[in-house]
Amino acid sequence: MRKIVTTALMVGTALLVAGCGKKGEGDLEKGQVVATVDGKDITVHELNAELQGQQVPANLSPEQRKQLEQGALQQVVNRRILADIARERGLDKTPMYLLQERRAEEQILVQMLQRQMSAAVKQPSAADVSTFIAQNPDLFAERKIFTVDQIQFEMPRDPQILRKYQPLKTMDEVEAMLKQDGLQFRRAPSKLDVATANPDLVQQVLKMPKDEIFLIPAGRVMVANHITDTQVQPLTGPQAEQFATGLIQQRKFQELIKRDLEPKVKKAEGEVKYQAGFGPPKPAAAPVAAK
Repeated sequence: MRKIVTTALMVGTALLVAGCGKKGEGDLEKGQVVATVDGKDITVHELNAELQGQQVPANLSPEQRKQLEQGALQQVVNRRILADIARERGLDKTPMYLLQERRAEEQILVQMLQRQMSAAVKQPSAADVSTFIAQNPDLFAERKIFTVDQIQFEMPRDPQILRKYQPLKTMDEVEAMLKQDGLQFRRAPSKLDVATANPDLVQQVLKMPKDEIFLIPAGRVMVANHITDTQVQPLTGPQAEQFATGLIQQRKFQELIKRDLEPKVKKAEGEVKYQAGFGPPKPAAAPVAAK
């Protein structure tokens, strides 16, 4: 084992958020009133926002749609009634409420920022999609699916312990070492599809020598991998076009974040003042590859 693969997983998220509170209620868009709770109106806009938070099938009949709307409206009504009772008891004046209100407000603003930036990414043209497919044969015409012998194990408290695993040549040796170190693990076969796996990870895997064992950090665990079989299954037709369209938009979104947000975030992070002992942890040093 000579390599430990490190990669940052990019997560593309599409978020629909609706909410209202005491702040700015007068600025909410006027709309048809669908219910009134203790003299306070619930508008069709609030109902639609409630429905946006659910997965609504597109092929609903008018009767099914009406039932769904009625159920969503009842959720809003019940929430409004219970919230009023909580206010009567003064819970909206407690420190815990104020902290949770600030946290919720920040989360909503971040989600709305993500949604705004995502909406700014234009749909690629048919020509763009065709060019992308032609320029990325590894994902389409020569798409590979790897069969992987995989061992998932808990991250050792001392990352330097991972150095011991680098000279190992077989997965049985890895398993034996894990037992010796007293680390919990689970071994099972898996599949790695280059069309759906993290692009950075795929590029590193494709460059690896045959029969190489490699480690991938995955959150709080490590995963040891050994590719046992490789099959070429081309991705073509409408499925390829749909996948290419999504991937192009995802990359454009990441480019937009890098261009518009990262400089501001880095500048703001540089101005943050931490009390002693509360600063961000230093990144762990990557183990040195065995020669």
